[in-house]
Amino acid sequence: MTDSPSDLLSALDRGESLPASFYTDPSIVEQEMLRIFRKSWNYVGPAAELAQTGDYVTGHAGNVPVVVVRNDKELAGFVNVCRHRRHQVMKGRGNARLMQCGYHAWTYDLAGGLRRAPRAEAEPDFRLDDFPLLPIRAEAVGPLVFVNLDPEAPAANDCYGPVLDLIAKSGIDLATLTLHSRSEWQGRANWKAMLENYLECYHCAVAHPGFSAAIDVRPDVYTLASHGWFSSQAGRVRPAALEGKSKVELYDVRGEVAESQYHFLWPNLTININPGFPNLSVDVWLPDGPNATRGFSEQFFGPGVDEGFAQALIAFNKQVAQEDDDLTDSVQHGLVGGLPDRGQFLTKSEQLVIQFQKMIVRALDGQSPV
Repeated sequence: MTDSPSDLLSALDRGESLPASFYTDPSIVEQEMLRIFRKSWNYVGPAAELAQTGDYVTGHAGNVPVVVVRNDKELAGFVNVCRHRRHQVMKGRGNARLMQCGYHAWTYDLAGGLRRAPRAEAEPDFRLDDFPLLPIRAEAVGPLVFVNLDPEAPAANDCYGPVLDLIAKSGIDLATLTLHSRSEWQGRANWKAMLENYLECYHCAVAHPGFSAAIDVRPDVYTLASHGWFSSQAGRVRPAALEGKSKVELYDVRGEVAESQYHFLWPNLTININPGFPNLSVDVWLPDGPNATRGFSEQFFGPGVDEGFAQALIAFNKQVAQEDDDLTDSVQHGLVGGLPDRGQFLTKSEQLVIQFQKMIVRALDGQSPV
């Protein structure tokens, strides 16, 4: 970085964006992995998949493989890397009595302790107790489970807990939601560029005809709010959509949920609620080098969901996502070119993007993002 953090923050106060190099320089990604993802809460999966002893889910904290398991006492998180040759121990999600590495069969119990290492008895002074899986923090916020590699980070509930109250106001009972489907995806833009697109609806009326037909995106109706470690957007369903009079074909927006909500939880989780039958989806956005992003989506519904409605809403979400991908693909091409070096925000419409970029600057400088 040629600009100091204070210079970058001052420029953001004026509405000037971060330099293009923040989205194209491989060294920035390396810093983000160390200073953002290794010091933040990373979502790994729903608590319902960790309800029984032996249940486990795997994921990543940036580029660090992680696993969370339910043992007989608590949720326990570990770096999902064998202490022998650093092969990943567990894969996917499921239930297991023990965690066994598929490379040389080093075997760990659900508290992370090494219980068996073939041929180790022939090694002088080799003690199983010296080589447990590396522990990390694992905490649940409502039905969502997170991990953090930083022992000094504030508790996950302290960061994100209030989002549960906002979600409850939408008409969603989180305790009743069940996982319907999970999918992985890839994007062709920097992770920050993709999230910055998510953090404003200034583009919605232009780029999302279906979304804008379902939800009132006028700036005096569609609300933006910052809550420190997370931010929120909310919009009401359009009367024409409720009456089936939209000019664009939509899924059935009638139901218990009348307010759409879109929450961003630092650094890379988004939570989406659309009007209609109770529904909620999450997306995780991970850097895949400077010019690409990888992630996964999970779709939840309330009890008794009609499969036709579920598929129609999933298709609606995919259409909006494709429209967004077309935008951010083009943005990344502009960033790679490097001219102009900075963009200019509208501070009254893109304040959540500005806040996100400030969090990036502070985190990369070793400060608390908030």
